[in-house]
Amino acid sequence: RVSPDLSRRLTPGEQLRSVRKPISKRACTNSTPTSCMMRASFQAARRVRTVRRLAVAPSSLKALIAHAEEATHGDLYAAALRAHSDVSTRCEAQLARLAALEATPGANVRGLGTLSALYRGVVGDLAAGDDLAATAKTPEDLNHLHRSLKSVEERVALFVPSVVDALKDGAVPDAAAALLEDCLAAHIGAATLLRNHLLAHAPELENPGATLAAAPIRGVGAARAEAPLAAIVGNAVGDAQLLCEHAYDLADPPPVSVAGDGAAACVPAHAVHVVRELLKNALVATIERHVAAHGDVPDDWDEPLPPVSVEVGASSIAVSDAGGGAPQADLDACLHVRPGLARYDRLDEPGGSYNSGSQKPISGVGMGLPLSKLYARHFGGGLALVASAGGVTATLELPTDPDAPEALPAAPDVANTAWGRR
Repeated sequence: RVSPDLSRRLTPGEQLRSVRKPISKRACTNSTPTSCMMRASFQAARRVRTVRRLAVAPSSLKALIAHAEEATHGDLYAAALRAHSDVSTRCEAQLARLAALEATPGANVRGLGTLSALYRGVVGDLAAGDDLAATAKTPEDLNHLHRSLKSVEERVALFVPSVVDALKDGAVPDAAAALLEDCLAAHIGAATLLRNHLLAHAPELENPGATLAAAPIRGVGAARAEAPLAAIVGNAVGDAQLLCEHAYDLADPPPVSVAGDGAAACVPAHAVHVVRELLKNALVATIERHVAAHGDVPDDWDEPLPPVSVEVGASSIAVSDAGGGAPQADLDACLHVRPGLARYDRLDEPGGSYNSGSQKPISGVGMGLPLSKLYARHFGGGLALVASAGGVTATLELPTDPDAPEALPAAPDVANTAWGRR
């Protein structure tokens, strides 16, 4: 939080006093003391937000790695305070974006309320830890702060499933598609900061109930300067094969051939997510085409499934299929959120997934590729779909400059929104 003239960051005491300004006696009429205090706090916090743009300083892969390494030779308390402050600023900005999303003509405010409520809870949890973050001086203080950040991370993780549910319910109008993508990109940024800090500085919280043979490794966060791409592909192949094997009741995993090797700077979890999505789409397209030509009973097929091929380059991963392809315009559209899509078949709901009986048992609301695009672009990479003879080639380009800043959406100008003026 900064001063109204943007000249300096407020001290913890000033932050606390800024939300304790009393509201008028009239506003407290017919209110309980508790509700009056809550309203006063909320209105004062809103006044602070509306005098400025919620500016977010972008990070980079190199900055994430440097932050993680502070666990072994840096000031742990300063690192925790910085992570808490950065995540708080990002989540406040996200809350403003979600308010703008609700204000979009045609939006279902009730359907989108879950998204705003989720981030309001996150902002509240972070605000409750402001003083602890600023004054932490003992290992016990640091442990309490890290447990608070872990709780925030678990809450933030619910955002993408909630977006899927909002799309399923038709709560997002077509006019809000670009703004929703901005919300998803900002969410990726905040979630990555949290994941990086907790992995490096509080690895003991990753699996607290397990009996560990060795002490958790500190100083290794979410980003890598040179992640082996073959390992990323290997982690994604098994998941995609298993999903399709069960969805189509295959006797054996659908074939995937992998060639090449390389290493690149990236967040490996992001890259695995993207490659898994590309492989799943390629395998589904290949199987669907094979089913159309040979029937839907795998035991009756008179020729085997053609393999999906993966080519690993120095800083790229290309997935090619023989699924029949699609017009290039349709492929380009697949990289954007399309609220009008009616398909939905979530794997964790009864009646969905493997036994749905649909022609395409692995389908959704069109979120897989747009989210993969945002993951790919977040630190300077990219994702491209190109129609080829008899199929599609999807290429993930990994970042080549570890210093490249995050691809964050512009900060919301809350003072010039209906939400900011209320």
